Formats: sequence, C-alpha cells, structure tokens
Amino acid sequence: MAPRAYLTARPLAFGHLLRQEDGVAWMKAALQRVAETAPVPDLDRALRLYDLLGRRSAIDTRRTALEDYAHQDWDRMRVHAAPPSGDGQVGGGAAPWYRASLDARMAVFAETAEAIAHDAFAGDAEPPDALLQVSCTGYDSPSAVQRLVAARGWADRTRLLSVGHMGCYAALPALATAADLATATAARAVAAGDEPGGAALGGADARTSVLLVEVCTLHHHPATTDPDRIVQQVLFADGAARLDVTVQPPPGPHFALLDHFEAILPDTLDEMTWRPADGGFAMTLSREVPAHIRAHVAGAFGAFLARNGLEVDDLDVLAVHPGGPRVIESTAEALGVGEDRVRHSQGVLRERGNMSSTTLPHIWDRVLQDDDVPAGALVGSVAFGPGLTVTGNLLRKGGGAVGQ
Repeated sequence: MAPRAYLTARPLAFGHLLRQEDGVAWMKAALQRVAETAPVPDLDRALRLYDLLGRRSAIDTRRTALEDYAHQDWDRMRVHAAPPSGDGQVGGGAAPWYRASLDARMAVFAETAEAIAHDAFAGDAEPPDALLQVSCTGYDSPSAVQRLVAARGWADRTRLLSVGHMGCYAALPALATAADLATATAARAVAAGDEPGGAALGGADARTSVLLVEVCTLHHHPATTDPDRIVQQVLFADGAARLDVTVQPPPGPHFALLDHFEAILPDTLDEMTWRPADGGFAMTLSREVPAHIRAHVAGAFGAFLARNGLEVDDLDVLAVHPGGPRVIESTAEALGVGEDRVRHSQGVLRERGNMSSTTLPHIWDRVLQDDDVPAGALVGSVAFGPGLTVTGNLLRKGGGAVGQ
C-alpha cells in the first residue's frame, strides 16, 4: 500500500490540569449553590449520579481552559460569575450566574484558541502550505489561524480552511483533507517545473498543518440535573493538538497514512446531536449508542480493512476514540480485540478524558512514543460522531529513516 501522505501528531498543553475527583466536586458544589436560591428538581438524585459517574468514568485527570473549575471562590468566576446586580435571583433582567451567555463562552473560546495557535507555531520559521482549524466547541471569525497567519506575515503563503461541528471524529476527515491538500500542492509544484517529478512526486514536498482546539467545558451547565447531560459533563474535557501532514516522510517517529473511510450507520441520525442553544452548545446522546456500535462497527470497519487486503487480526493497535469507557469496550468487543490493543485509548481517557476531536491525535502521539510498538506496526483508528457517523483510517508507524 503506497502512503497517501505522512503524519506527525503533537498534543498541546494549556489551561488547568485537574483531578477528576476535584472536577466532580466542583460540579456538585455548583449545583448545591444553585439550590440555595432556586428550586432544583431531583437534586439528591443528581448528586448521587455525579458520585457514581466520578467513580466509574475511568478518568483520573483532565484539562480545562477555564480557571473557574480550578477553585470554588465564586467571587472570582469568569464565565460562571454573578451578574452586576447580584445573583440575578430577585429583580432586574440579568440572568443568574448559572446561565452564562453564549457570548461569554465564545469570548473564552476565541481567546483560548488564539493563544494556543500562537504557541503551537511559535517555533516555525516557515509557514505551512495550508492550515486547517478544527473545532466543534467554538466559533470566532476571524479565526485563530487567520489571526496567526496575519501576525506572522504568512497570509499570502498559506491557504486556510475551517472544519467545524463534525464532533469527536473530525480529526479523521481533517487528516484526509490535509493529505489531499499536501499532495495537490506538491503536484502543482511538479507541473510548474519547480520540483522534480517522477514516482510518488519524486522529491517534491508540501506541508499541511492542522490545529485542533476543543473547549468542551465551556458548555457545562451548572444547574442541570438531566442524567444525560451530567454524563457528558463528567466525561468531556478540553484539549488541543497539532498535526503536520507531508508528502515526503519526515525524520523521527511518524505515521504513513494508508487509507481512510467514512460511513453513516443505518437508522441512527438522531442518536447523537450537537447544536448551538441559548446559553451554550447542547448535546443529545442516546444510551443506545454503544449498542449501535456493537451492532454495526464490525461490518463498516471490516469492509474498510478488506478493501486493503487486511483483517482486524492484522492490526497491532486499535486507536478507538474514547467517547467513554463503554465506547472503547463496545468497539473492542465488536471487533474481537483484547485490551492490550486498545490500551493507548484507555490511557488517554484515563489521563485526559474525552476531548472531542483532539482525542485521537493524543492517542496517535502516544503510539508514536511507545517503544513497544515497533516501526512497521499497523494502526487502525476508529471514531464516532453525530450522524451516527463512523470514520476510520489505516496508519503504519515509521521512525528515523523508515518511510514506507
């Protein structure tokens, strides 16, 4: 299998790293504070659910861009701050502190994304040929990557593209698009006579970078007692990553991208949704999603592998997007894969939680850094999102001079 392109992945640190137990304690304290001034139906049940999920989430630590979650000094909150007239409980038109506006949430997203973009590319002397920004948790225009290339003087040298609202699986189509852009850029250079041609574009190279930023904690609702929303708030965290996709193999640990697929599972369009709402983005997530995964993922992923002459047993690592522990378990069970081959997904869930589209890049980096996964190892990636969409790719690990 000839590689479509080559990939390196780098997680980007930012914000505050919290123990899961501290994050859950904050959510419980916030809900109890709401109850001091407003009726909260099912309060006790919600508090018990937080305790149960905190124990069963398989998460030890996770990151948030928002300092609010790092303390319980309510006078120092930013997004979850009391309005100027007080808590908004009596008189006036101000919303209460636990109903933060979408404006306030998006202001934090814009600030966070721009800072991450500048940090991620601070060491780059040369711009990428193309740069994609991926997020489903925030909107800002001009975007972080627009502001980056304007500040760096790259605006006339770098093509820009935003990939939005695809959800947890977005890293996969973004990577496939980045590979197509890099290959097309190199081919144009050959056609123009700027680079030597020949097999696999000869020595021509091009680079597309992908910046993924997800600030899931911006969309928490402190007053909720809805069980599904509580599950989401316990699982989802913030994350960022940078991918670099090139036509020629880079030095050091990397992957060759061999193939990619996308499919929509039958009769599942409303099983997972993600929409802007009055105060923040709102998700619906059916409890039947793990069952749909068990029922359908083997057929979709198996057909993808078969067109490459492979079976699941040929894979050394299965990089499953960890929507939660049940998603990893359901996928591994459906594909007949033991825990050892999904250990990188379990490790990222444990250390970072579900970071939406930035999670698979963290898993890919973990595989690249794992000396027990040798050069030449085959890695199958699979992720899920609204649709119910299943996506996947096939990677081969390389390193040093290994390019194929």
